[in-house]
Amino acid sequence: MDASHDLAAAALETLPITVAIIDGDGEILLTNRSWREFGSNGAGDDHVGVDYLATAATGDDEHAEKAVAGIEAVLAGEQESFAMEYPCHTPDEKQWFMMRANRFTDDDGRRLISVVHLEITERKLAEIAAAENADQVREERRALEHVLERVDGLVRDVTDAAVGAGTRGEIEREVCRRLAETDPYVLAWIGRVDVTNQRLSPREWAGRDEVPLEDDELVLRTDGTHPAVRAVEDGDAQLIQDVASFDDADQWWPSGAGDRFQSVAALPIAYGDVTYGVLVVFADESDAFDERELLVLESLSGTVATAMNALETKRMLTTERVVAVEFTIEDPSLLVTALSRRLEVSITYRGLTYDRDGTPLVFLHADREVTPEGAAEAMVDGRDVTVLSESEEGTILEVAAEDGLVTALSEHGAVIRQLTATDGTAELAIELPDGRAARSTYDLLERRYDRVELVSYHEGEEPARTRGDVTARLESSLTDRQLTALRTAYYANYFEWPRDVSGEELAASMDISRSTFHQHLRTAQRKLLDELFD
Repeated sequence: MDASHDLAAAALETLPITVAIIDGDGEILLTNRSWREFGSNGAGDDHVGVDYLATAATGDDEHAEKAVAGIEAVLAGEQESFAMEYPCHTPDEKQWFMMRANRFTDDDGRRLISVVHLEITERKLAEIAAAENADQVREERRALEHVLERVDGLVRDVTDAAVGAGTRGEIEREVCRRLAETDPYVLAWIGRVDVTNQRLSPREWAGRDEVPLEDDELVLRTDGTHPAVRAVEDGDAQLIQDVASFDDADQWWPSGAGDRFQSVAALPIAYGDVTYGVLVVFADESDAFDERELLVLESLSGTVATAMNALETKRMLTTERVVAVEFTIEDPSLLVTALSRRLEVSITYRGLTYDRDGTPLVFLHADREVTPEGAAEAMVDGRDVTVLSESEEGTILEVAAEDGLVTALSEHGAVIRQLTATDGTAELAIELPDGRAARSTYDLLERRYDRVELVSYHEGEEPARTRGDVTARLESSLTDRQLTALRTAYYANYFEWPRDVSGEELAASMDISRSTFHQHLRTAQRKLLDELFD
C-alpha cells in the first residue's frame, strides 16, 4: 500500500497543473511542485498548514468569494464538485485559470478536497478573439443589409431614369437628383469635358438643402489634383475620404467643406474607349465610400454611360451628325511631317487603300519631283515606298503604313478632308460621326504626338443623303457632253471586256473626234470617282 501511495505522490509531483489537498477545515495538507513554484513565485514554499479558505476569503473580489463559497458547498456535502474560471492578470500579461474542487475520502475515512488550478489563457484568448470576430461579422452583416436596403431602390431608380430618358441632359439631371436624395449623399454633379479648351465643367447637379455649387470650370492641365480631373484622365474612380483635410477643398468644392459634406467620390462615365464625362458624389460623413459603396457607384456610372451610348447610337441612325474638327500637329515622327522635312517638299494626303494582304497603303502628293531613290532614303524607318507617277504638278507616292495616323483615324470613324505637312507642321481637318468620336480622336492625337493644337470644332446635323441626292449632285457637276459620253460608253458596253465597241466608233456616233471623246469620258469618270470616294 505504501508503494501505491509513493507512486501516486510521485505522479502528482510531475503534473503540469497546480494541485493542493485540503481537509474539512480548509487547511492545506499537500501540494505538488507546480503549486509550490507558482504560489511562492519559485521560492518552493509548500503552504502546508495554511488555511486555504481563510486566505482566499481575504481577497477582495468576486472571484475569490465565489471560489470560497463553492469549496465550502463541496465540504458541506451540498455538491460533489465545483468549477469556475477566473482571471489572474499580472502587469506584464493577461492570464486565466480554471479551478476545480472535488471531494474524496482517504483510507482513514477523512473527507478531503482536491483543489486544481489549470491555466486556460490560450483558450480564453481564442474565445475572446472568436467573440470579437463574431461581433465584427454581425456588424458587417448589419452594415451590408443596410447598404443593400438603401442602394436597392437607388440602383433601380437611377437605372429607370437613365434608360427612360430621352436626352443626355435628362439622364444627367435625374441621376443627380436621385443620388442627392439618398443618405449619406448630399450633393451630386455630372461634368463634361470641352475638347476645344480642355476644361471640365458641371452640366447638371442636385443637392440637399439647396447646397450651392459654384458655376466654375476645371482646367485639365492645371487642376490635376482634383479628383474629378483625375477620374477623367486616369479612367479610374477617385476618392477623398476627408475633404476638410484636403488643401484645395476651399477652392474646388461648394462652400462648407467639413460642414455640409466631408468625403467625395469621382467616377468616370465611360463606355468602351469613349468618356462621356464624370460623376461626382459628396457625402456628409467622412470615410463614406467603402469598398461596397464604391462598387455600387461604379455600377451606376456604367449604367449611365450605357444609356448615353444608346442615345447617341439612336441619334446616329436617324440623322447624319457631322463633327468637323481641325488640328495642327508638330511631331517629327508623323509620317507626312517626316517626309516633308527630309524631301524639302509640301506633302498632301490623297487617300487610303489596302493591298491583297490587308496592308494599308497611303497615297501622298509631293509638290515637286521626287526620285525613287530620294523617296527610299527619306523612309528611315524602312517602310516600303513607291513612286507611282510624276507630272508638272508633283509626284504621287504610295507608302505602306500599318500603324500610322491615317489608319488610326479610320478606325475612329474619321474622314480626312485635309492632311498637309509643310515646314515641320501638319494641318489636319477631319469629319467625325459624333462628339464621342471627336473626344476619343483628340485623346488619340494627344497620346501619340508631341504637340497637338485644336484649331476649330463644329457640330452640325444633316439629313441622311439619299440616292437621288447623290445622282443630282453628280449630274450637276458634269457638262452635257461629259454626261453623254459616260452614258453612251456605259449603254454600249464599252466598259465590258472584251469590248463590244471601240472608242473611235462611239466618238463617231457623237460626231466628235476620238481624242475629244476620251477627254470627255476621262473627266466624267474622274468626277464620278470623286463623288464615290468623298
